[in-house]
Amino acid sequence: MINDHDYKEVVECSELRSFRGLWNYICPDMIPSLKFSGEQFPFQTRKEIFFYFVQRLLNEGHIKLAKNGHLLTGTIDEQLKIFHDAFPNNEDGLYDPKHLMEDYWFYDDSCPAGVVWVHNDGTLEWT
Repeated sequence: MINDHDYKEVVECSELRSFRGLWNYICPDMIPSLKFSGEQFPFQTRKEIFFYFVQRLLNEGHIKLAKNGHLLTGTIDEQLKIFHDAFPNNEDGLYDPKHLMEDYWFYDDSCPAGVVWVHNDGTLEWT
């Protein structure tokens, strides 16, 4: 699937950014190990790759999930399920015509979690 070099490159570029940043770095140019042909990934493929990154970052202790200033509780799998189940089913679900903003869902109340980055010293960087 995704080699370690591509994984580290995407993480380095998106580190300390919101999930919108991670989402935007999931593209063919950033992950050549997938050998994807075409300008963009299909939405469902991009979504699967996004959750691969989120799960791996959680498992490695690089991030935590939070909402309204509180870290989510439960196992990583339970937290991922809540986030995955709420995630839009198509690109249109990420867009907000009222604000004319792509990827707005990551900031909307319907998004169950944002990302909190964990520094090497254990301090948290809330996005």
